[in-house]
Amino acid sequence: MGRDLSRLLSPRSVAVVGASPKPASVAGEILRNLKCCGFSGEIYPVNPKYEDVDGIRCFPNVAALPENVDLGILAVNRDLVLGAVEDCGRRGIRNLVIITAGFKESGPEGVAREVALRTLIDRHDLNVVGPNCMGIIRSIRDVQLNASFSRWFPQGGEIGFVSQSGSVGETLLECFEDAGLGVSLFVNLGNRAGLSENDFLEHLENDPACSAVFLYLESFANPREFRPLVERISRRKPVVVLKVGRTEAGAAAVASHTGSLASPDAVVDAFLQQCGALRVSTIQETLTALRALERGILPRDDRVVILTNAGGAGIIAADACEKFGIEVPALSEDTRRRLAEFLPPEAGLGNPIDMIATAGASDYRRSLEIGLEETDAAIVIFRPPLVLKDLPEAVADGIVAVAQSHAEKPVLICTLSDEATETVRRLRTAKLPVYAMPETAVDALSVLNRARSVREEGRLAEELASAAPSAARAVIQAARAAGQQGLYFDQGAEILSAYGVSVCPSAYVEKGDRPGRAVVESLGFPMVAKLDSPLLFHRFERGAVLTGIKNETELSGAIRELRKVAESLGPIGARVMLQKTLVGRELIYGLQHDPSFGPVAMFGIGGTFVEALRDVVFAVAPITLAQAERTVRSIRAFRLLEAFRGQEAVDLSALVGTLQALGRLGADLPELREIDLNPVIADARGAAVVDILMNF
Repeated sequence: MGRDLSRLLSPRSVAVVGASPKPASVAGEILRNLKCCGFSGEIYPVNPKYEDVDGIRCFPNVAALPENVDLGILAVNRDLVLGAVEDCGRRGIRNLVIITAGFKESGPEGVAREVALRTLIDRHDLNVVGPNCMGIIRSIRDVQLNASFSRWFPQGGEIGFVSQSGSVGETLLECFEDAGLGVSLFVNLGNRAGLSENDFLEHLENDPACSAVFLYLESFANPREFRPLVERISRRKPVVVLKVGRTEAGAAAVASHTGSLASPDAVVDAFLQQCGALRVSTIQETLTALRALERGILPRDDRVVILTNAGGAGIIAADACEKFGIEVPALSEDTRRRLAEFLPPEAGLGNPIDMIATAGASDYRRSLEIGLEETDAAIVIFRPPLVLKDLPEAVADGIVAVAQSHAEKPVLICTLSDEATETVRRLRTAKLPVYAMPETAVDALSVLNRARSVREEGRLAEELASAAPSAARAVIQAARAAGQQGLYFDQGAEILSAYGVSVCPSAYVEKGDRPGRAVVESLGFPMVAKLDSPLLFHRFERGAVLTGIKNETELSGAIRELRKVAESLGPIGARVMLQKTLVGRELIYGLQHDPSFGPVAMFGIGGTFVEALRDVVFAVAPITLAQAERTVRSIRAFRLLEAFRGQEAVDLSALVGTLQALGRLGADLPELREIDLNPVIADARGAAVVDILMNF
């Protein structure tokens, strides 16, 4: 059960500590915002310098306030904040918004001040937004609250907006107003000394006034709490995240491909996708997505009908759909016949439906009605021509009427203009998303399709059929007891096998230049010989791998050569190992522990060119089968794993299972600091690990 934020967000009374009649006063501006926004509760200014502020009785201190004040807003000198928080705690004011800056963002003294603030928050069990924030806004039918110094108070919307930044938050509020988007809740988190985005996500999950969530984040307060919250919320409400900056990832280990190839943002991207969040990169992408999601209607499938009175714009839209994998299906003969009954002979009856420039309200209404019958969504392009038989507003009304009669199907509008006309106003009032350019409308439709995919995909982490963490842990304990810093191949193979991961058959040559007959027969020629040591990395570059061994004479020579290499490498405990030669596609898997997100698994094209190609992707544990498959399919070179030029497709289930197993292994065995499996050889029958690096 999360924290009760009801009186923070829907207070019956608000005290503004530091309120002043001075025009440049932040606390005074907040007081005036409270009065102007239509707040219906009691407002109590607090300042010993004044008897009243803006005609409202002013109290000399917090102790003099009436009992049962729901919310305190502190906008006082930073040296007075801790005393004011203590006074509020004693007075029973449990909900605070601390506007004042000068805490951890301002150097060592500020850090100490914030530590003391956290102590007070814990002592009095307070709900605190901030410090160093611009405040909160609540705009729903029963509550009008502008407890902030924002100049913008967007109303009438269902977007829950949580922003880590005040300046970006206010910029976005201005953009929302220009775009006709309203918010049910706006919170600027500031320093997050008390409440974080996770607390507000928990509230928004069951908030009936919120139909979509938008987060602007520069970092995560607690990613491991964030993930299950967003997983749950995204099944019912879209969660859009504008995440900027780079996380504080640990230094990459030299030996590990995973560590050297995993950029922090790549991990964030994987994490958000697995959460079910819809990540955007710019303010423009944010507005595009939220306009589309505001109506709360997701398409059932990927088929779209495009209507236009400008042929070129329809073609642009169709081309953009192909980029996103959105189907623009050919219309049936019956549909084309019905369209031909009322559209002029010059009209194009395919998809896009080009109704030509003279199309009026009836043409748009009837064409949209017919087109939606065999598709899942519509993009309607309408730019009023110089000569039009109907007013543009009549066209808008017709589009709205059809969209409302097909309430289960998204209808997106493109006007080929940024002008905010009466036509645009009517469309937005009906919560139909309006865009200037056709490709932007297609971007928006792709967001809706992504949101649908999130809801359709099961997000529970399935248990692996075979996972024996106790057996794997015993291998690690034995290696540590022997003073090892990492694992030999056979030890790593034992751990992988405990999680159902296949490993290439191998054997060690402990004495002499010839292995036993049974070893040769089991591995067969051609064979691979290599040196194995937990301290030996990049074997090819150091001459520690010999391939293509075709007979016993070559095998004896290879063993002697490798022992000479071992001598030159010094006392690293290198052992000569023989392996069966496997043929197939070379892949790489890896695992590292991110300080914020925990175990992060990697998959990609492997072999000796992995650093050059850098075709790798990531997934954060736990990894469901669906997430693992999506991750595997997302590498740029995935087509190389399918059937081509006489080669069979690799066993996709083996690749997916290995990635999921690696995520589970990382969660079970955090003592394994890094894992590198390169190459893993895959073919139509499965996949097997050829090289293993596991370090503590």
